[in-house]
Amino acid sequence: MLLNFLLMNERMLVRDVGRLRLAQVGRVAPCSGDVPFLVLDPHDDPVVPVLEYLRTCQACSFEPLSIEAYARALLRWFRFLWAVEIPWDRATSVEARDLTLWLQQNKFHRHRPRPGRAGTVNTTTGKRRPGNGTAPTTINQTLSVVSEFYQHHLSTGAGPLLNPVPARRPGPGGERYAAHHNPLQSFPSSRRAAFRQKVPKRAPRSLPDEAFDELFASIRYDRDRALLAFYVSSASRPSELLGVTNKLVDPGNQTIGVIRKGTKALQHVPASPDAFVWLRLYQRDLPASCLRASAPVFWTLRRPWRPLGYDAARAVLLRAQKALGTDWTLHDLRHTALMRMAQELNLLEVRDIAGHGSLRSTEPYLNPRELHLTGEKPQVASSQQEAEELQRYYQLTA
Repeated sequence: MLLNFLLMNERMLVRDVGRLRLAQVGRVAPCSGDVPFLVLDPHDDPVVPVLEYLRTCQACSFEPLSIEAYARALLRWFRFLWAVEIPWDRATSVEARDLTLWLQQNKFHRHRPRPGRAGTVNTTTGKRRPGNGTAPTTINQTLSVVSEFYQHHLSTGAGPLLNPVPARRPGPGGERYAAHHNPLQSFPSSRRAAFRQKVPKRAPRSLPDEAFDELFASIRYDRDRALLAFYVSSASRPSELLGVTNKLVDPGNQTIGVIRKGTKALQHVPASPDAFVWLRLYQRDLPASCLRASAPVFWTLRRPWRPLGYDAARAVLLRAQKALGTDWTLHDLRHTALMRMAQELNLLEVRDIAGHGSLRSTEPYLNPRELHLTGEKPQVASSQQEAEELQRYYQLTA
């Protein structure tokens, strides 16, 4: 362990982050107890401070997927502390800084890396492949979770006296940043919190019509065709569509009922007639047990029958694109649906179908679709069309 440090002088000890290697010890495991996921140490025992924090998250009605994301972020932090042999309640801002430096140069692989050289751009979709370091959004998420973790233990008196990951500077009265923000005004300018990374603002990326037709033609099974057709017509989030049950499918009105990710409210959203046709073709081969009213709509193709999960749906899309050389994601299908709707519906209707809580989240879909490297040329709208679009936009935002 002494190789991980360089002695600069008698008063300063600097950790050599470049030579630090984090062992793949500990893991996030599902649990059937009070919390859906646990963080286990190298001896397969629960990490008690993390368990206490996740129990609080569960009591605050956090989503299981959110708790899993929090657990993985804290696993990164504890793996770093185990490697440098620092107790969790003795960690300082130096450890938070060094973790940030390590993440900038390395990454934790949960999924298998996508094919292709790191950092290169896919010439078909225009997406940049992940580089050798951790994505800035993942670093910021990790630091935010660790900061909240220590803030929780500070409030209970079980942690250190200072939070090793400082949050954003509070306002003049000590309140959180933009606590009394007027939604009709822009957010006040403020410096990022310590160690937070710059994250570029990206426009929603959608599939051109030719790219979607090519992707749809590469699908082999009726289930996968129905899945893609529902994604690109209903604008549902990946997890929302996978949670649809048979009783929430209404072919007569051409709607499906989805449970919204944030509010947990049931909402019926429209879908294309083709999606219901592919769904009927898929359900012909399902056993009666999979067609019960309370049963999920989408199942695995191999026995024993199991509800289709997010990772399996993601794998379906990756396999279909292997021969095409593209790297579209399930969320790109949602962007595609919303971009298409924005051309026909007004902003309020698109917001309601998308399940957005604010018009600010829906506004980016009003922008023209980005040019993709497929030889497609943009059509120049006439002055009359531009005037109608501007008039409609100002009526909605007035």
